[in-house]
Amino acid sequence: MKAYRTDHKIKQTSAGNRPLPRHTGSRAVRDLQSAFADADSGLPIDPARRQEALAALQHVIACKEVYLLYNKRLIWQNRFRYADRSIGIFHLLGCIAMLFLMFVMDLQHVDRGFMTASAMILAGVLGSLSILTVSRACFSKLSELSESCFFNVRQITAFDMVFSGLINLAVLMIMILFAGSRWQIRLLQIGVYILVPYVFTQCACLGVLLTETGRRNVWLIAAIGGFLSVFYVILASTPHLYTESALVIWVIALLIGAGLFGIQIHALFKEISKGEILCTN
Repeated sequence: MKAYRTDHKIKQTSAGNRPLPRHTGSRAVRDLQSAFADADSGLPIDPARRQEALAALQHVIACKEVYLLYNKRLIWQNRFRYADRSIGIFHLLGCIAMLFLMFVMDLQHVDRGFMTASAMILAGVLGSLSILTVSRACFSKLSELSESCFFNVRQITAFDMVFSGLINLAVLMIMILFAGSRWQIRLLQIGVYILVPYVFTQCACLGVLLTETGRRNVWLIAAIGGFLSVFYVILASTPHLYTESALVIWVIALLIGAGLFGIQIHALFKEISKGEILCTN
């Protein structure tokens, strides 16, 4: 068993600059015991019931099996076993549905314009699902408790972002390769058409998540994703934006969105470190 020191030197009080005395560990324990004894002195306590409660606690402690887990593989297994898998499963089902819709559009022989608009909408939905997966640390109402676990909130959030990001990149690459081969579009061209809505939807949803109102309402992130889907439909109805000369604008927009998303990720982890995410729960 590890021994933890409890003697901390406190230089100032919150009310002023008067220094507080430094206590050793045993002195602090005695002061704490005497403070509890003084507080309990005015309360009517039945000695028989106190002994019964103490015996019941000792019985529960004696029957409880407590063990330390040192195997990292078992720790990761327990992490997946007890984690909330509802949002993750919903994310995976959304990815499968998007790939299925791309296959259906190929069977229906839709034109290139309709496919491009549909792919942009699907990429935007995928971006909002990714942020919903990351935001479960804010909506679980257990962030303070998870901060005391083996994996804290920062580590869980980083794992969710990496895991969902790898899944999203795999789905996006399949969509880009499939659309480029079936509709005879250059991979760079269809790639930026799909990646720009994906990145900007993530930026918008993560921007909402960085606000206190967004961390308290999961439907607000979904509403932002739905609004951007309508915007992408309007954007797809502008043909001159999809010409060869406008491809540079799409590449610049992609770079700006990627940079903004990186800044937001830094701000998210900074707020977690400061405790802003925890305090909203």
